[in-house]
Amino acid sequence: MRLLSSFTFAQLLCFATALNTGTVLNANIDTFVADVLRGWNSPAGVAVAVVRQDGKGGWVVETKGYGTAKADGTKVTPDTLFSIGSESKLFDILATGLLISNKSLPTPVTWTTKVASIIPEWGLMDPIASSGSSILDLMSHRTGMPRHDVSLGFSDTLPAIIKRMKYLKPSAEFRSKFQYNNLMYAVLSYLPTVLHPSKPSLAQYVQENIFEPLGMNSTTYSFQRANATNRLADAFGREGDPTTNPLLPGGSHAMPFWLQVGDNLKGGSNFASGPGGVISSINDIAIWLQMLIGNGLNPATNATVIPAAVLQTVTTGITVWPFTEDYPEFSAGTYGGGQYKSNYRGHDFIEHGGDVQGFHSTFTRFPFEGAGVAILSNDDLFHVRDIIRYRVMDELFGLEPVDWNTRYQQVAVGTALVRASLVSTHRPANATPPTGGFASLVGNYSNPGYTSFELCQLVPPPSSASHACSTLAQTLNSTFPTLIDNTVPTLAFTWDRVASQYMKLAHFQGNVFNLTGWTGMPTGNASSPIWAYDAGFSSTNVEFGVDTANGTSGFGFVGGVWGAQDSPDPQGKTAEERAEVWFTKAAPAKGGSKYVAAPSHHVVSVGVSKYSGHRGA
Repeated sequence: MRLLSSFTFAQLLCFATALNTGTVLNANIDTFVADVLRGWNSPAGVAVAVVRQDGKGGWVVETKGYGTAKADGTKVTPDTLFSIGSESKLFDILATGLLISNKSLPTPVTWTTKVASIIPEWGLMDPIASSGSSILDLMSHRTGMPRHDVSLGFSDTLPAIIKRMKYLKPSAEFRSKFQYNNLMYAVLSYLPTVLHPSKPSLAQYVQENIFEPLGMNSTTYSFQRANATNRLADAFGREGDPTTNPLLPGGSHAMPFWLQVGDNLKGGSNFASGPGGVISSINDIAIWLQMLIGNGLNPATNATVIPAAVLQTVTTGITVWPFTEDYPEFSAGTYGGGQYKSNYRGHDFIEHGGDVQGFHSTFTRFPFEGAGVAILSNDDLFHVRDIIRYRVMDELFGLEPVDWNTRYQQVAVGTALVRASLVSTHRPANATPPTGGFASLVGNYSNPGYTSFELCQLVPPPSSASHACSTLAQTLNSTFPTLIDNTVPTLAFTWDRVASQYMKLAHFQGNVFNLTGWTGMPTGNASSPIWAYDAGFSSTNVEFGVDTANGTSGFGFVGGVWGAQDSPDPQGKTAEERAEVWFTKAAPAKGGSKYVAAPSHHVVSVGVSKYSGHRGA
């Protein structure tokens, strides 16, 4: 039997559910958005864009802002600036496509060019993946390496990250499965510097070749430039783990922008630019959507900005999306390069999401209908974004609205119950101590793919400690007393990784400890100046052990901290073999501690691990 082409099938669907020819962001949507923000106790807001071709060669564009942009009460407008998180990946891979299209480069490249042939610093632990990985493999997340977002540090540079990748443990065989990976898009962001004669940063290259040709004049990679406009939204977060029943009222605060390093007013790149560094407004994103729907043409001038062949490559499914959708409105999906393809209620769509600390976004386009929807949010909860976008999509197609609000309320309550069950798993009353005792675990640890730090004993207080450990104990006990249980033996360290500022190891049984990570965030309240932003390590343990082969001791993270998604946990006879990330204990160092001082505030990783089950985290 000959199947209908996708185009013909889509045409038939359009007759069944035609586009709404009236105003989509109408009074009903206004009321709905207000109700959602209020019902979820959101201190923040959203910006929404709906674009569609008018059938006469033009566009109908609607943009609106809802809710609160800043802690001072400033409202969201279509010009409010938001971090768009992993929506940045499409800018990154389209910049790569422009380089591939440029046949005058001294070193021409193709989508199948091996990374090892163009980046000398490149290497992976798996030698097959190291030599065989192409641009196509990196963009479609099939190198075999999991996320390892926790390895990223504030002072990191792209060359340093690339050099360290050979020490990061893989979780699957090369090209065997999809494993979302921000580090690979950081590698891709290095290509303009490596390949172009003028050696521009990604930010400079995208500014000159994409932002400026499209007239996206508010869009930038520079926090400093965005902040200087006074239009940059504050990110709002809730105290405690934000997955713990957000329907209940609780403390919320504006948070510092998630990444403020390696930046300048001209839009200079940092290591996160490729996977998640773009800042934009919904007005600019409306232009971006029109260009994508228009197959690479500037909607104002019809000039080609992105070659159609490049867009076709990145939107063509390369790997199957490995997650099952919980709702019947969606079909199975595929992933290309910074783009996910599926179907919503009979309408084929292409999209990606963005999730960083305090910001969530999704840009969805329906190529057969010539329409698109974009949502920008400055609420740390992703539920608000998704509830609103699906309601807007239903309105766009004139469909009976699905009650996404109730569905996500059920998800939130269910997640809270699971979280509560994890927290209620108490340490056994007769727990055995670790091999060698608690004091034997104190010292300096390192992993060449991550960093080094000093592990300190907090509970019971040691008779003596290094200056760094004494300072850390004083800080934690005075600033975060509710997070330290003085009845449970506890170790802790602080480090300069972007995932969290403080890491607490509370003893559970034998050589196993429960891991908790958080960041100190300012409240703006002099009487209680700091609150703890949960980094989402609730299901992670730490296991200490000795490598019998060489006699070295250390500990490993176990339980999902490496971000391998559906790959099995490492197996083995030793703690090191079972670890996702292994930190080796150093011999006592002469001349003092190797303590790594932490910045005043830290951020959640690019592609936030709490939301890793969602498209485009």
